[in-house]
Amino acid sequence: MLKRREFIKGTTALSSLMFLPSCQTQKVFGANDKLNVALVGVGGIGHQAINNFEKDMRAVNLVAFCDVMDDTPIKPWSGYKSAAVVYKKYPNVARFRDYRVMLDKMDKQIDAVVISTPDHMHYPIAAWAIAKGKHVFCQKPLTRTIWEANELKRLAKEAGVITQMGNQGHTNEGWRLIREWYDAGIIGQIKDIYMWTNRPIWPQGGLQYPEPEKIPSELDYNLWLGVAPYTPYSSKVVPFNWRGLRNFGTGAAGDMACHFFDVPYSAFNLGCPSRIKGWSTPFTDYDWPAESKVEMLFNNPCGLDGKIRVHWSDANKRPKAIERVDPEILKAESRDTWKNANWTFIVGTKETIITNEYGLNTMVYPRSRMRDLLKANALPKKSIPRSKYEGNAHLEWAYACKEGKNPPGNFDYAAPFTEMCLLSMISINFPNQELAYSPRKMEFINCPEANAHIRSLYDYRSEFLPSKVML
Repeated sequence: MLKRREFIKGTTALSSLMFLPSCQTQKVFGANDKLNVALVGVGGIGHQAINNFEKDMRAVNLVAFCDVMDDTPIKPWSGYKSAAVVYKKYPNVARFRDYRVMLDKMDKQIDAVVISTPDHMHYPIAAWAIAKGKHVFCQKPLTRTIWEANELKRLAKEAGVITQMGNQGHTNEGWRLIREWYDAGIIGQIKDIYMWTNRPIWPQGGLQYPEPEKIPSELDYNLWLGVAPYTPYSSKVVPFNWRGLRNFGTGAAGDMACHFFDVPYSAFNLGCPSRIKGWSTPFTDYDWPAESKVEMLFNNPCGLDGKIRVHWSDANKRPKAIERVDPEILKAESRDTWKNANWTFIVGTKETIITNEYGLNTMVYPRSRMRDLLKANALPKKSIPRSKYEGNAHLEWAYACKEGKNPPGNFDYAAPFTEMCLLSMISINFPNQELAYSPRKMEFINCPEANAHIRSLYDYRSEFLPSKVML
């Protein structure tokens, strides 16, 4: 396994990819036509796509399933469902293990692809699908690295495909309410935003690679590894606990920051932070830390004196005090408790807002203050368009594909948003050092060493990249 800090400049650094657009003409859909959808990643979170599509099957035909594991020999949590459950329910849908074979063999039968795989395979699968002219829905985080996110944005734009990042909170009205309240002068200027989560809820921090195990017959482990460097198989990693490992996942930030950050990012058009400072418990080249916290400074006109401070922490570590917030909510809790475990507080000069990780249960805090505002009819009318598919990003994307126009959560939004979230993971490599970052140059201004983390620190196994994407 390559050491992550053994970054070699020059030949090992990937240059920009050159994209050769697909010759396939985009399909024009009639009112009664359905979107022919293939799913890559059918077990686990892939069930969310199935469930969401089933709420309105007028929109889609499920034409192909692809999963590297036919069934799951272990059950990482009680609610986990394997691909076998879906295969039994849809026995007539074509099945594949290799996304490359599926996209080549069924090219003309597939309009769009849903990607629900571990983070390290989002970029290669999406790039392959885009090269074939397919519309793409990709689960969050969009990619494992900042460079990959910007490349997918570019490739999708050049190909003219419809895209969406899987972040159901973006379809909810929470961020829209907050923007309306801000515009009406209810909140005042924004001072601080506090967010915390109880993740990671999987093993993470101070880990050593487990003893190698025999690869189960249900799994094509080479396809699961994909572009990542070879590491021996372990049931302690596959199929669930990969998220805390640096070659495969993006830790608590990739799991939950992509939910939490969406609300303030969208409500206030946060953009990219000008300064980032991170801290964490010790970690290695192998895994992400057990605990981390990050502070970001945004130059933003919604902020007091043109600045908004954002505070993120995981492992259920909470701020000591928040203006207007009951100290009881901030009392320290163990990392495995769910009491007050996932909250966002937005502190304005006039009011404080509370919302959860998906932009639900949004209100002026405390509840008594919200009741007073409602009684006084002081809250503005809803003016920002709502999604017709609240809580269902998959259907929002499917209908957008049929209509031929991108939904709000497309890659033009998702790439810079993912870039912002991943900056937090880079910052903890340089503890308590304030980093200055330029999104235009895609580089750190005051810490050249941090630039190595913008791209993958290992060479991709190129056989998993499409022939129309050249290094």
